[in-house]
Amino acid sequence: MTDAFGRIASCARANWRMKAALSAGLTLFFCVPYLTLQRLTLLPARTLPLSAIDRAIDFDPRWVWAYQSVYLLLAIVPWMVTTRSELRQYARGFLLLSGVGFAFFLLLPVRGPRPDIEAADFMYRILQWYDRPLNCFPSLHLGLAAYTVLFGVRVSRGRMTVSARRAVVSLAWLWTTLIAYAALATKQHYAIDLPAGTLLACVCHWWNCHNTQRSTVHAERPTVRPRLSPRPVGVLLSERDGYAATSGDAHARR
Repeated sequence: MTDAFGRIASCARANWRMKAALSAGLTLFFCVPYLTLQRLTLLPARTLPLSAIDRAIDFDPRWVWAYQSVYLLLAIVPWMVTTRSELRQYARGFLLLSGVGFAFFLLLPVRGPRPDIEAADFMYRILQWYDRPLNCFPSLHLGLAAYTVLFGVRVSRGRMTVSARRAVVSLAWLWTTLIAYAALATKQHYAIDLPAGTLLACVCHWWNCHNTQRSTVHAERPTVRPRLSPRPVGVLLSERDGYAATSGDAHARR
């Protein structure tokens, strides 16, 4: 157990300045457009018909704690990364996923099914205060969670024992599943928002892997330099003798 905590601390300390700057930058990049698009809409927001899944899951504001736990998940995984290149890879996918989601929010604003009630739960009141029932499709809440777990699964290969990695990955996906259910139980999202956000996460993760692999192949490709054709020894000797003879004649004329 002590060794495990030591490895976690060692991972967190690696490139901690870059991690802190990246955490602040990504938070700012996400929050400013997200909150602005909820308050300055260019097009009228629409509502979606409730599916059978939406009707089957009752409203329960107590699930807000699981819903809000996504921010803890998004914070943990990047801090467990140890290299600067992997941090840049995570940031690229995060920016792409968020940017595509913001484009949907701008051009296809959807109002969620959240009821306008005064809940007793303190965390739910905080959610109502800062998060208006817009920016639903696709669910960036679940999309960013799924993308972060996919990224963690990829970078954890070879860095943990098989049993430990299996347990951590299973726990991460269980956590993501609870976040998805909480999105429906708190009525922050329609059921259709969740597969849309998950699909967006998978596409961004694939693009990130493809882009990283292509960059790695390009970096490892050896630089081809033109080879100078070897000159025959006889030519070199004749050139040398000619130069010596020319030098001797010049010396004799002096």
